[in-house]
This record gives sequence, structure tokens and C-alpha cells, in this order.
Amino acid sequence: MKLTDFRQPLIRVQGLGRGLSATLFYSALLAVLVTAAHGLQLGALSTKAPRVSKYTTKSPSASSMNHDATTSLYRFNATNGITCILMQVDGLISIRYRNKLNEDVEADLYMPDDPQLSGECVESNMEILTMDFKGFRLSMTFKKSSGGEGWYINLFELSYSSSNWLFEHPDRPNLDVKLTSPAQTPMYFPTPVGKSYLCDKEQTVIMYAPHDSGDQSGHIAKLYLRDMHMQSFMFKDSGKWGPSFHCSATGSYRDETAPLAVGTALAIAVLLTISGYGGWRYFKVKKVQYGSME
Repeated sequence: MKLTDFRQPLIRVQGLGRGLSATLFYSALLAVLVTAAHGLQLGALSTKAPRVSKYTTKSPSASSMNHDATTSLYRFNATNGITCILMQVDGLISIRYRNKLNEDVEADLYMPDDPQLSGECVESNMEILTMDFKGFRLSMTFKKSSGGEGWYINLFELSYSSSNWLFEHPDRPNLDVKLTSPAQTPMYFPTPVGKSYLCDKEQTVIMYAPHDSGDQSGHIAKLYLRDMHMQSFMFKDSGKWGPSFHCSATGSYRDETAPLAVGTALAIAVLLTISGYGGWRYFKVKKVQYGSME
């Protein structure tokens, strides 16, 4: 009997041990990476970025009992008493106008805690929320997508007088001003029906007079929205938020259940790849060792 006949079982055990060691090593490495990525994700969701907008935090008001001190809560009910639109936000309106000295200046106005609310929640595919406060009217039109699976804001409108108390010595007083969001941006904050849009980063909506409106004010408004939580087409007796649909840091939107599904699929794919590599390496090493002993 040749010496190689006794070495073959030992070589098989050594090759198998090396293959299993490599697989266990890469599996442990994968577990560490997944744990680190999970920790980073939780940190990103739980840690708010510092405010870096043009305005400072609104002072807390006495009416801020059920929500954060810097945000205002707006609830509009349908005729049957059920909440159809719910919005919580820290908002500011900044309007650029020209004064009598021919200077372009800006006037800022916070969205109030208790505006006069009105609107429409009759049609199944469109809802309107209107806020009246201090001589201003801010209106938001909500619509459903063509397939009815999502909702979004289709239009922002802001109307007021150019002689409003907010403006100091305007160059064109006593004008009725009506500004709207651009027609080429028809979908703001798209969200699946039954879910609430949630975003703690600042969103900006620009409004100006359409070219064919005949407006002579020259005003341009920017609506700054931060720490926003919003939902339309609710029609639930509880009047509570639906599951959250988060905005991302890049401005796109994601479902809160998506990261778990994607992470699980990625982990399975990586594990299969590592296992395949471990098996391939085991057979390759065994073949090399057998070849070197012949």
C-alpha cells in the first residue's frame, strides 16, 4: 500500500476544515457588517439634522399640547365629522417685494397655530385645505394618482393684498395678489393612500404669479416646510395618522417597510455568494493538494 493512500483521508479533513473555516469567517464578517449598517440606519432615523434654514425655530406657544413645540397642528373634518386632512408642520412664508425706494426686500410670516380652516372633502379624488390668517389665504389642493393608489399635493395658492400690514411702503399698493406653485411641478410629496407623509428635513415651495394672469405686483413667495407630518384622504373614525412614509435625504421618498425587505434580500444574496465561494475554494484546494501528491 502506498503512503498516499493513508494521506488521502487526512487531506480531505484538512480541506474540509479550511473550507468550513473560510465560510464561518465570512459569515461572521457579514453579521458584523449587517449589524453596523442597521445601527447606522437607526441613527439616521432617530437623529435630527440641525436647522440650517433661513429662519430660526418658532417660539413655543401655549396651545402646543399634543405636538412638538415648534410645529402647528391643522385638522380638517368632513361634513360627517371624520378627519379627512391632517397636517403638522413648522412653516414659514417669505415674500419678496419691491418698496418705494425701488429696493427688493423680504417679509416673513410664520404659519399660525390657529388659522381659520375651510376646504372640501366631498370628491373621492380631490380635497382642498384652506387657511385664512392675518389677511392671507393659503390653499393646498390634494389629489389622488390616476390609479388611485397614491395621493399628493397638486397645487399651492397664496392670495393677499399688496397693502397688507406685512409690507412696508410697497411700490404698488392696493393690488390683489394671487401666487401659485409652478404648473410643471404637479406632484408634491407623493404618498401611498392610507399612509402619512413624514419628513424632518426642510422642503421649499416657490409660488409666483402665472405669466398670463395679468399680475402687476412682481411678488414671489417661498413656503418653507419643516418637521412635516401630513395625510389626506383619511376617512377613519379614529382620526389618527396612518403608517409613516418617510422622505429620504436625497429628496426622494421611501416606504418605512422597504429597508427591511431590501436588507433581508441583500443579506441572503451575500450569504449565498460567500457559501458558494467557500465550496468552490474547498474543491479547488482539494484538487491542488491531490495533484501535488501524485
